[in-house]
Amino acid sequence: MRLPPPAMLGLPAKFDQWRENQSEAVESIVDTPERFLVQVCPTGFGKSLTYMTAAMLSPGRAVLLTSTKGLQTQLMNDFGHMPEVEDMRGRGNYPCRLNTHVNCDLGACVFGVKCSMKEEGGCFYFDQLRRAKSAKIIITNYAYWMSQNGFSDGIGKFELMVLDEAHSAPDHVISFIAVDFSKKNRIESKILDLNDSLPNTSHGWYIWACDKLDDVNNQIQSAKERRKEKLYLQLKRTKEKLDRLTSIDATWVWEEDDYHVGLSPIWPAPFTEEVLFMGIDKVVLTSATVVAKTANLMGVDDAKVEEWPHTFPLANRPLIHVPTVRMNYRNGAAEERQWLSRLDQIIRDRVGTKGVIHTVSYKRRDLVLSSSKYADYMITHSNKDTEMVVHQFKASQDPLILVSPSMATGWDFPDDECRWQVIIKLPYPDSRGNILKARSKADKDYTSYITMQQLIQACGRGVRTKDDWCETFIIDDNIQWFIDHYSHLSVAWFKGAYQKKITIPKPERRV
Repeated sequence: MRLPPPAMLGLPAKFDQWRENQSEAVESIVDTPERFLVQVCPTGFGKSLTYMTAAMLSPGRAVLLTSTKGLQTQLMNDFGHMPEVEDMRGRGNYPCRLNTHVNCDLGACVFGVKCSMKEEGGCFYFDQLRRAKSAKIIITNYAYWMSQNGFSDGIGKFELMVLDEAHSAPDHVISFIAVDFSKKNRIESKILDLNDSLPNTSHGWYIWACDKLDDVNNQIQSAKERRKEKLYLQLKRTKEKLDRLTSIDATWVWEEDDYHVGLSPIWPAPFTEEVLFMGIDKVVLTSATVVAKTANLMGVDDAKVEEWPHTFPLANRPLIHVPTVRMNYRNGAAEERQWLSRLDQIIRDRVGTKGVIHTVSYKRRDLVLSSSKYADYMITHSNKDTEMVVHQFKASQDPLILVSPSMATGWDFPDDECRWQVIIKLPYPDSRGNILKARSKADKDYTSYITMQQLIQACGRGVRTKDDWCETFIIDDNIQWFIDHYSHLSVAWFKGAYQKKITIPKPERRV
């Protein structure tokens, strides 16, 4: 039986009707007996309304985890006025009322100053924490959940957990457990002697971490007594990393370059229950690209998987393979000229509309910028000004072309912000690091899984509503074999969009 409209169930008034399949997806969350449910919800499905309604209708409390604080804010903009909903973030997001030039992560109480507002009311962070502990629905982010809810000031017990953008959940677990020391951080590099000879066994790293902890603890106490706030915060973060290394075992891998020293477990699965799921009765993994393997990486092999169909017309979101060249590291000058020529052929009839070129690497980006006939239309970014350049591109009325190796995730380009995209090659991850090498050796599908996730995410950047449209081209001839061979790592709505065209289709001029 179809549910009443969302607004009649206590959701905001603007949600006055269900989109296709939303009501059924809500009922599935509420009624499914399995502990783990994977819901593939394509762009435009309205997954946030779906899981928020399920949280309202489910018995007990629900926690909704987002990948970023920006997504957390978006959810609060839509649902934050509901009396059942509270938002919770780390201390660094709340200003201290006793020491007004810092936030609560460096507040007076951290340095031993007795603060009545912490217990009796008036502290922005602890007041919000008290509200969160008694709320039915909490919106927070993966990082805060994993760092805080295991402690006494956590946000309490829950019966339902929703992992939004669940394709990224394994990475969030690994990021929480793994350790990365920066050689470019003057304080960290100096106190840990990162430029000296480092251990090369897991036991050696354990001894090293225990030895460094004594010195770091002493320096933390000194910084606290001297009220050196920034130094104190840096040392606390270093201590947390060293503490994690006291649990290192033979399943960890380490790697080093000129910029950092990284240590990580190979897989998130051994840690996921303890740091993420925490015994919660029902866990929903939802995303446009989540697949069974995503759950497998977190140690979940018995999840129920349901994929809801895409409601956007196929004609509005094609993935067009134009045969060009098999892209790989062995490509020479002839292949380089071939794909650069094909790229310009695609651009030629689309000058006057905005587009995005996904280069996968900065080296290929530089080739495009130096060789394309249409370079005058192109803009790009460094790793320091990405946000500024993307906002410039989105806001511009000129028919700019954004050339980037890093637009596959995290950014949306609706409507006239992007009418076409070109993916130059399959986005295989850089496999030179020891950690990725170890994962690829242990799981022959792992790098292909990461590639498929990146590819699907990239294809979704330009079509955000049912009436929106964007052509996506790929000029890497590995694509057809890849989609066929790794079909089990893909989702149905994406496979349906793939088509091969011997010649480049003329762009449709739509009003």
